[in-house]
Amino acid sequence: MCYHTKLTADAISVAKRMKAEFLEADTFTPYKEVNGFTFPQTPVVRFDDRKTIHMYEWGLLADYLTYNRKDKNSPEAKKARAGCLNARIEELEEKASYKKKIGNRCLVAMDGMYEWQWANPDANKSAKTKYLVTKPDDSVFCAAGLFTEWKDPSTGLITYCYTIVTTEANTLMKEVHNNGERMLVVLNPDEYEKWLDPKVPHMAFWDRSHIELKATPLEPKQASLF
Repeated sequence: MCYHTKLTADAISVAKRMKAEFLEADTFTPYKEVNGFTFPQTPVVRFDDRKTIHMYEWGLLADYLTYNRKDKNSPEAKKARAGCLNARIEELEEKASYKKKIGNRCLVAMDGMYEWQWANPDANKSAKTKYLVTKPDDSVFCAAGLFTEWKDPSTGLITYCYTIVTTEANTLMKEVHNNGERMLVVLNPDEYEKWLDPKVPHMAFWDRSHIELKATPLEPKQASLF
């Protein structure tokens, strides 16, 4: 799973990669690292608004929070939302939080993601090395996401939010994760339109063995925990 990303490119570079324009360019500020557990706003492109870049909150708010009249800032909602930062591609049709949103596809922009490798994965307090995972040329890329428009049951206000889809890790990501199983569904540019087409089966994007990435270990002083 991935909960920390970066996007240090400027708005022009992001727009060029996503082949879209920011709805409000001044709402985007490049960032060196963003923590998903703070539910930040990051750039996305929706399948039904292909030429517009929106700033949506990372962390899907599930429909049942509305039914149970939970405020999105309540402890229960924050805990549930943290569990919806990532969504397993194999479970999209099974999980109540996602199965009605499989068609709500979006592209999520980033130019890096942070992962941690344990020195000794069998030890509870083993040292960690922080890795920055990027494209080989450090360019902006997109991952597969699902979005929703969540209505607050008390105020009626809409929160636009998303989850990033994950799949089985490719060879590089397994090495970084000590043979861990997961990685984001990183897309090559020629796959963007396919992902945004709800008629294309989502499982067509399960295999990420062809995705080229590089992993750079960071200095110990730069390392941090969740």
